[in-house]
Amino acid sequence: MNINTRDKLIQAAMELVNTFGLHNTPTSKIAKKAGFSEGTIYKHFSSKDEFLMEVYLKIKSDLDKEIFRGTKDIKDPLEKCRRVYSNYLDYFLANEDQLKYYLQFTNSTYMNQVINERGKRELENLMQYIDENIKSGFFKDRPISFYHAFANTPIVEIARLATTGDLILTKEMREEVISSLMSLILAAE
Repeated sequence: MNINTRDKLIQAAMELVNTFGLHNTPTSKIAKKAGFSEGTIYKHFSSKDEFLMEVYLKIKSDLDKEIFRGTKDIKDPLEKCRRVYSNYLDYFLANEDQLKYYLQFTNSTYMNQVINERGKRELENLMQYIDENIKSGFFKDRPISFYHAFANTPIVEIARLATTGDLILTKEMREEVISSLMSLILAAE
């Protein structure tokens, strides 16, 4: 697979930020790790801040694609919901660099209303899925922030605990996590 310059810079940024932090990772180190000159970053991004935000948005975009993997032919809404939230958890369990960066970024001064709204747009398929299920009465009629608090936050925390070794996530516990999330968001189960 041919990885383009932008993706190489994003991957290098994730790895270095995960080691040194958002504010302690100079663009020169990122460029060097990716195999480019520092000027290359500024050919793709207008500033370090924009670059770091774009890394976060790329994670959100990749997550949105992965969430619906294998759901196209699932007709049963309960099974589809279970698969969507299982895929959500699986994404962060399988992508530790993305998880670490996501956690740092969402708890940083970079996270503001503008980037939060742009992040929601990167999760367009998930937002549409939630909206359709609210309208159909399958999900509770709650604001998106409710779904963030009761779905995203636990999934990310369980993934963090599992990837750090603080939690051995058995199949039984994994199913319990997904079932608990579903009981919080479904209008009637």
